[in-house]
Amino acid sequence: MLVNLYAGLVPVVVALIWYNPYLLGRLWGSQVGFAKDTFTVTKIAIVSVLTLIAGYNIANSLGSIVIHQHGIYSMLAGNPDVRTPGTELYNTVQGLMDKYGRNYRTFKHGAFHGMNTGLYFVLPLLLIVGVIENRKVSWILVHAAYFTICLALMGGIVCAYMP
Repeated sequence: MLVNLYAGLVPVVVALIWYNPYLLGRLWGSQVGFAKDTFTVTKIAIVSVLTLIAGYNIANSLGSIVIHQHGIYSMLAGNPDVRTPGTELYNTVQGLMDKYGRNYRTFKHGAFHGMNTGLYFVLPLLLIVGVIENRKVSWILVHAAYFTICLALMGGIVCAYMP
């Protein structure tokens, strides 16, 4: 979907700003041993394309986290009546969606859930990896903040604009 593509661009744009030498690039680069000339135009292009692909996949998955309405379909997965017009279940679900289908479908709400995903899922994962790899706390925080910002923006886009 086009919304996922737009949301998938977020990590690319944020990375170009976040890891720029004028913001946090020097701090991050010094901790991982990158020299000033490590990133060539080709390498930046490759990283950007891979980040876009990964961002698209993340945005695709974020819908089930930031859009509460996905829960009813998840709960009824495998039941053919949920998608069969005229059945009692279909009519019930359609009635609920007609009445409540736009509840909590705002940028702010999606950003809140995206931020929580960064703080309560990504940060602990990076903490584990950081401790295992004997990384400094600043390494963990630089990456955790980057992903939390990305997930908040992506969650907001997906929640507000996904049809």
